Amino acid sequence: MQPSSPQGLVLRIDAKLCHVEVDGERRLLPLAGKLFDGVSGEKRPLAVGDRVVLDATGKAIDAVLPRSSQLHRRASTEGEERAQVLAANLTQVLAVASVSSPPFQPELVDGILAAAARERIPATLVLTKSDLDPAAAASWRAVYAHAGVHVLATSVQAGSETAAALQEIGALLHQNRTVVVGLSGAGKSSLLNAVVPDVQLRVGDLNHIRQGRHTTTHTELLPLPGGGHVLDTPGVRNFHLFCTGSQELQFLFPELAALLPQCDYRSCLHAEEQKCAVRAALDAGRLAPSRYRSYRTMLEAALDAERLEVRGGKPEQRGKGRRRPGRR
Repeated sequence: MQPSSPQGLVLRIDAKLCHVEVDGERRLLPLAGKLFDGVSGEKRPLAVGDRVVLDATGKAIDAVLPRSSQLHRRASTEGEERAQVLAANLTQVLAVASVSSPPFQPELVDGILAAAARERIPATLVLTKSDLDPAAAASWRAVYAHAGVHVLATSVQAGSETAAALQEIGALLHQNRTVVVGLSGAGKSSLLNAVVPDVQLRVGDLNHIRQGRHTTTHTELLPLPGGGHVLDTPGVRNFHLFCTGSQELQFLFPELAALLPQCDYRSCLHAEEQKCAVRAALDAGRLAPSRYRSYRTMLEAALDAERLEVRGGKPEQRGKGRRRPGRR
């Protein structure tokens, strides 16, 4: 019996080489050309966090093993046809957003949370710089707690540290393989440095138009002292869902999905339909306007993509979700 080919864990991807951990050793390896053959719905044939099989020489990546999960978005440079996989084989997503400086961006946060929900990856919203605007932190915390999202308001500012929240984040990181995603300047690296000091990530500031500078320039899987792995990603300015069907979308917003049984139509999209429980809740102040705006923006994008397919655009494996046609 021949010995099985060695396997490894992708830690980082550069232009032509991958950093792969093999039996505790870090190697720089190229990809076999066959991985680029054929039609793929992804921007790259592998992602950070992938488990890979090496060739017989142990000097190249020969195959990618099936993933247990992935966090992906629509590739900004490839249009609707490609997915950009930020990380693979995750057990947790931390969506990091500052309450001030830079301002909280609900549509970005909602895109990250929806993408995590679609992959059934547990997600936590971490509100940073809560000391700058405690009222805003409390308000956003209430919005997402109502949506069933686990929320932690944090500050790493000396004298204003949120010790209990930081301790909880540390425990989550050590128990999981976590990807940290958010706007540049939101404080992702500062948060990780405060929680796991031995990581020592580079920290930046805001530029003159109050946008964060990219202090993390690539995605790298970092093993943490005491267990767990974390991926500190470069800052993202948007997070558009990839191939998400219009009927599927509402199930990625738990507070909307909970109201669907009360709508007059089983296939209600909560847009212009009559007797819509979601719009009634919005009018009554029981649903956050920011969450509904994010949903409607994503819904229009999903409907536009479906119209393109009907007109002869490239068919994709677009998730249609739990379609519930007909009227009660």
